[in-house]
Amino acid sequence: MDTKQRILNEALSLFSERGYSAVRLEEIAKVVGIKTPSLYKHYKSKQDIFDSCVEVFSQRMENTRNDLRMPGSQMASISYETITEDQLFELANALFGFYLLDDVASKFRKMLMIERYHNTELNALFEDLFIDGAVAYEEQLFSGLMDAEVIKRGDPHVVALRFYTPIFYLLQKYDMRSGEVGEAEQELALMVREFCRTYKWDEGQE
Repeated sequence: MDTKQRILNEALSLFSERGYSAVRLEEIAKVVGIKTPSLYKHYKSKQDIFDSCVEVFSQRMENTRNDLRMPGSQMASISYETITEDQLFELANALFGFYLLDDVASKFRKMLMIERYHNTELNALFEDLFIDGAVAYEEQLFSGLMDAEVIKRGDPHVVALRFYTPIFYLLQKYDMRSGEVGEAEQELALMVREFCRTYKWDEGQE
């Protein structure tokens, strides 16, 4: 791992523990094992480091969605017409695991959760990624499933809220209990199965 990547990794770790605003460049350099002037050879400022964290997280999230071949992704292989209950659970479980356990995604999320109370811009980013933006993505998914008559017709936004809200709750519940991921997956499975029982498309019923 080169120095630039080490700086990014250590900075994100510190940001996730104490928040972005509380960490100084001197502290990042010390953890990496370099002098502060050497840090400027790789990043212009702390904001530059943060912007790189955003880029890495965004790319990692896009890659995950493509790897899962989710409907609407660039590499989609699962169609709205053919998605099964098991596939819906697998998608939900994989995304849940990504946000909870992925080294970059979990630290990035924790950093924003700390900082959102101090920084309106970072709060807006948190809401876009993990609240409004996440619900909008689910809304698009369920709108497609309704059009394909896989689930019952309803308000896609409300359906997305009912699907995503328990996932958001589980992220908060198990955020500090990653060793209990098996229990988290069991709860998630129950949630997805109950959701499918509620919204499963019944032929001939609008």
